[in-house]
Amino acid sequence: MKLIYTFITFCLLASTPHLLSAQQQTGSVSGTVINSSTKEPVGMASVVLLTPADSSLVTGANTDFDGLFRIERVPFGRYLMRITVVGYPTRFSSVSVSQEAPEATMGAISMNPRATTLKAVEVVSQRELVQFELDKKVVNISQDIAAENGSVAEALQNAPSVEVDIDGNVSMRGSSNVTVLVDGKRTALANLSLDQIPANMIDRVEIITNPSSKYDPEGTGGIINLILKKDKTSGMNGVVSLNAGTYDNYNTSLNLNYRHNKLSLNGGYDFRQQNRPGNSSSFRTTYFPNSTTPDRLSFLDQDQTRTNLDVSHNIRFGADYYLTPKHTLSASTLLRTSKERGTNRILYRFLGQSLALDSAQTRTTADREEDFSMDYVLGYRQTFERKGQELTADFIYTNHLEDEFSNFEEQYEVADRLPLLQRTAADNMFRRIVLQSDYVHPISEETKLEAGYRTSIQRMDTDNTFFNFDNTFGQWANDELRSNHFVFDEQVHALYSNFSSKWNSLSYQVGLRAEQTLTTSDQRTQQEVYRNNYFSLFPSVFVTHDINQDNKVQFSYSRRINRPRSRSLNPFIDYTDPLNIRFGNPRLNPEFINSLELGHLRYWENSSLNTSLFYRRTSNQVQRFREFNPETGVTTTSFINLNTGSNYGAEVVATHSFTNWWRLNGSVSGFRTELNDSRGDTELSNNQFSWNTKLNSTMTVWKDMAIQVSGQYRAPMVTIQGRMEQMYGVDLGIKKDVLKKQGTVSLRVTDIFDTREFNFLSYGPDFEMINRNKRQTQMVYVGFTYRINREGNQRNRDNKEEREESGEMEEGF
Repeated sequence: MKLIYTFITFCLLASTPHLLSAQQQTGSVSGTVINSSTKEPVGMASVVLLTPADSSLVTGANTDFDGLFRIERVPFGRYLMRITVVGYPTRFSSVSVSQEAPEATMGAISMNPRATTLKAVEVVSQRELVQFELDKKVVNISQDIAAENGSVAEALQNAPSVEVDIDGNVSMRGSSNVTVLVDGKRTALANLSLDQIPANMIDRVEIITNPSSKYDPEGTGGIINLILKKDKTSGMNGVVSLNAGTYDNYNTSLNLNYRHNKLSLNGGYDFRQQNRPGNSSSFRTTYFPNSTTPDRLSFLDQDQTRTNLDVSHNIRFGADYYLTPKHTLSASTLLRTSKERGTNRILYRFLGQSLALDSAQTRTTADREEDFSMDYVLGYRQTFERKGQELTADFIYTNHLEDEFSNFEEQYEVADRLPLLQRTAADNMFRRIVLQSDYVHPISEETKLEAGYRTSIQRMDTDNTFFNFDNTFGQWANDELRSNHFVFDEQVHALYSNFSSKWNSLSYQVGLRAEQTLTTSDQRTQQEVYRNNYFSLFPSVFVTHDINQDNKVQFSYSRRINRPRSRSLNPFIDYTDPLNIRFGNPRLNPEFINSLELGHLRYWENSSLNTSLFYRRTSNQVQRFREFNPETGVTTTSFINLNTGSNYGAEVVATHSFTNWWRLNGSVSGFRTELNDSRGDTELSNNQFSWNTKLNSTMTVWKDMAIQVSGQYRAPMVTIQGRMEQMYGVDLGIKKDVLKKQGTVSLRVTDIFDTREFNFLSYGPDFEMINRNKRQTQMVYVGFTYRINREGNQRNRDNKEEREESGEMEEGF
C-alpha cells in the first residue's frame, strides 16, 4: 500500500488535499413504472440518473416484471432521472438524494403510450473522444471527425496506447500482437485489417491493455474491442453516408434499424474502394569476410513502385427477439466480398566495389485477389430475479475463402536473354467454429462469481502452386519444388472463473483460465506433419482502491499468449522479390507474456489524468529474422522464437476542456524494449528506449461546426536485428451539421505535411540493409451523412437522439 500512495503523490501532488477526504456517502432511488391507461406494470424500462450539467451517466437500473426498480449506492446530489422503454415517450424528472433524505421514493410513475406533443427540453450531452475506466480506455469513434469517412485504423491514430503504421497494422505499447474483437467476439469482421473496416460502422472502441481471465488470452499486446453502432429506439431509423477522396478513394454506407414490441432488426451495406499507390527503396551492403580479400563489398540498390486497388462490399443483418423480459434470442450475419488488383515493379541495380553499375534487371508482378467471407452468430441471454445474475451463450461460425493469382515477368539488360516468366495460384480457406457460454452469479451486492466455457475449432488450408514458363516448349510447367499445400488445424478448449468483491474502499478480482490447445501443421506436399499440444494456465489479479469518487488506483496482473497465425506459419515462399524472399515457419511455438500494470485515474471538473506504469516479460517472443546467403545473393526473411523479451515503461493520458468550445486530449508513452536470443554459437541481443506521443484538439468555432487537429509521433523502435525508424504526421478534420442536424458535411485532410513513412534498418553478419516505404498518405476526403427519419413523430419514436433530447419534463410524477 505504501508503494501505491508514493506513486499517487509523485504523479499528482496537486491532488494531495483530496487524498484524505472521506468517501462520498450514498443513498437510493426507487419507484414503480406503470402504464397510465391500463395501470399495468411496465417491465424492461431503463431508469438512469444523469448529471444536470452535461447529461453524463451516473448510474441506473431496469424495472422487473412488476415494474419495480431500485437504484442503490447513489452519491448525494441532484440528478435528472430518465426513463426509456419501447413503445413510450422518454420521461424526465428531477430527483435529489441527500443526508436528510437518503432514500428517494418516487412512487408510481405513469408512462403514457400515446404520442403527446409537449414542450421540448434540451439536454446537452457530448461524449469525450477518450474516456477512462481503470481496466480499459474507451475511444468514442463517433465523436471523431475521422470516423465520418475514414477507416478504423485512421480513427485510432488519435487513440492512446495504440500505434498505427502506414499499412494499417496496429500495435499497443510496442507490441504488434493485438487481438481484435467485435462486440466482444472474434468474428469475420475482426479478422479483417483495421484499414479495411469503415469507421462509421463503429460506435466506440475499447482498448484493454491488461485483460482479465474472462477474455480470450490471445494477443500479448492487449485487446481492441470494436463496439458496433446499435439503435434500440422503436420505429425505423438509420444513417446513410457518401464519401469521396483523392486518388479515386470512395466509400458509402447505409445502416438501418427497426424496432417494434419484442422484435429489433438492424442491417447495413458498406461499399469501399481503396486506392493507395506507393513506392519503396532499399540499399543492401554485402560483406564477404571469408573471401581472399576481406574488405570485399558489393551493393544492391532497389527501387520499387506499386499500385493497389481494393473494392469491397459488406452486407450485415441482425435481429434480437425478446421472448420475455428476461429471455432474449439474437442472430446476425455478415457477408463480405472483395476484389483486389495490384502491380509491383522492382528495378534492381547491382553495384560493384566502387559503386559502379555492374548490371540491372526489372521484375514486374501483376496480382489479383478475390475474397469471400461469411459470418454467422447465434446468441441467447437470460437474466434472473436477482440483480446482475445473467447467463449468455453464443455460437459463431466463420468461413473465409480467398483466391490469389500472381504473374511475374523478369527482364534483363542482356540482349539475347529471354524474359523469365513465372506465376502462382493460391486457393486459401479459413474456417472456425466457436461455442461460448458465460454465467454471472451475484453472491451479495458487492460480491459476485463469474464462470464460463469456450471452445474454438479452426482450420486453415492453403494450396499454393508455382509455375514456370518453358520457352522451349512454349507452355507452363508446375514447379513442384516451389509449390506447397499447407493445412493447419487448431483446437482450443477453455474454462475460466473470476471472483470479485469489495472491502471498504478496496475492490478486488481474482481469476484463473485453463486452456488445452491441440495443433497440427501438415505440409502435405513434403509429407511432413508437426504436432504441438500444450496445456496452459492464465491467472489474473485486479485490485482497485477508491480514494474518493474522483481519485482511484488499480494494480493488475495477467498472463497471456500469442499463438502463431497463418502468415507466420505458412512455409510457402513469396517470390514477388526473388532477391528478398519471405516465408513462414510451421514450427513456431506460441509466445507467453506476464504483464503487470499500476494505474492511477484522477478527475477534476474539466480535466482527467490517467497514469500507468507497466512491465511485460515475454518468453518465446516471435520476431522476423533475416539471413543472407552470399553464394546466391538472396536475403530470406522468416519468423523465429526468441528466448526472452521485456518491455517496460510509463504512460500518461490527459484530457482537458479549456472552454465549452475547446477540448484537448493527449498522451505520452515511454518504454524500453529488451530482446535476447542465441543462434548456434551467436548471442543476439538488442535494446532501446522508445516513446510516442499524440495530441488531439477539437474546437467548435461556431454553432454546429467543429474543427479537429491531431498529431502523432513515434520514435524509433528496436527489433532483434535493427530498428524501425521514427514516424509522424498531422491530420485536419472539419464537420458542419446541416438540414436541422439531420445531415453533416465533412472535410478531412490526412498527413498534411506528407511525412508518414515506414522505414527500417536491419543487419546481420554478412549484410546491412536500409529500407524506405512510402504509401500515399496525404489525401483529401469530402463526405455527407444523412440521418434517416430523425424528425419522425413521437408515435413512431424514430430516433434515439431525439428521444434523449426532448420529452416530458416534470419536477415530479
